[in-house]
Amino acid sequence: MRNFPEGHPARDGYDTFRTEEGFIPPAHTSTMQNRVLKAGRETLEAGGQIASISYGRVFRNEDVDATHEHTFYQCEGVFVSREATLGQMLGTLRAFFEEYYGQKLRIKTQPGYFPFVEPGLEFQIEKPAALGGKDGDWLEMLGCGMIHPNVLEAAGIDSTAYRGFAWGGGIERLIMLKYGIEDLRHFESGKLAFLRKFA
Repeated sequence: MRNFPEGHPARDGYDTFRTEEGFIPPAHTSTMQNRVLKAGRETLEAGGQIASISYGRVFRNEDVDATHEHTFYQCEGVFVSREATLGQMLGTLRAFFEEYYGQKLRIKTQPGYFPFVEPGLEFQIEKPAALGGKDGDWLEMLGCGMIHPNVLEAAGIDSTAYRGFAWGGGIERLIMLKYGIEDLRHFESGKLAFLRKFA
């Protein structure tokens, strides 16, 4: 696992499924980050940027409830350039959520630990009025931060010359909040009554 030191608790199997054949289904889309960085290295060194979105189905050993599911889709964004900043990342995320929810939003962050980024942040938006939000209501939407120099170096990118940021979050949660879906488990339930709401 990229940037998890030997003996780190995150290497334990508590959050991971394993198949009978010994395969490990991905627990997050950050597994694509190294491939994206390696594939974009030549463009970066030629004066360009790496700007990529990855998405995929992920599987986690989670306690399932109305807001948590063991199987879901996640979206991951990566941006690298000579001048990438935390401010650019926050502005990009804010612009996305304002467009998605159709209103101006306040944002805030709080520290979070993710081994792929440093600093790591939990990105929050004020709860949109369309979702019944009132002043002082906040929603955590995703994890994000500046790409850790070790992650850049592992992809052959000089971390003294280039900087980047990354973020990742669940797609179903975005949809759930926008359309007032009360239970995340509906997405994997196969219930026709739920599917017909979107026909």
